[in-house]
Amino acid sequence: MNQTSNLFKDCAKQAKKRLASGYWENIRRDRAKFLEEHYSSGGNISQLKHMYQKKVERDLFNSSEPNSTDEKLYKKVVQLLSENEYVLNPIKQLIDHSEYDKLDERNKQLYIFQLTDKYNELKEKFESEHRSCFA
Repeated sequence: MNQTSNLFKDCAKQAKKRLASGYWENIRRDRAKFLEEHYSSGGNISQLKHMYQKKVERDLFNSSEPNSTDEKLYKKVVQLLSENEYVLNPIKQLIDHSEYDKLDERNKQLYIFQLTDKYNELKEKFESEHRSCFA
């Protein structure tokens, strides 16, 4: 029980620190900038909002710890993006059919949405690493 209360206290302290530092104001400003930049280049606004939400969640909850599945997928993304400057339908190329083919229609849609989020995250990581190498 003591460990749980310490966990809650730590979470509360972190939340208070975010509020005091203006974290959420920065998030609102950065989100508006992100949406404006990407929407003007032809992005889908609802997908962009979802992408930004996932980015904040990763930052906030540190949920970006890689696992072996993510590492395998990242290698595929790197290969795709390294071979072609413009990749046509990357999601189709990244689908794991041994998993996807077993799903019902609803779960197939969910799988595609999650794969799209993961692809966008990994593509951003690849582009960031690529820019830093050639900067």
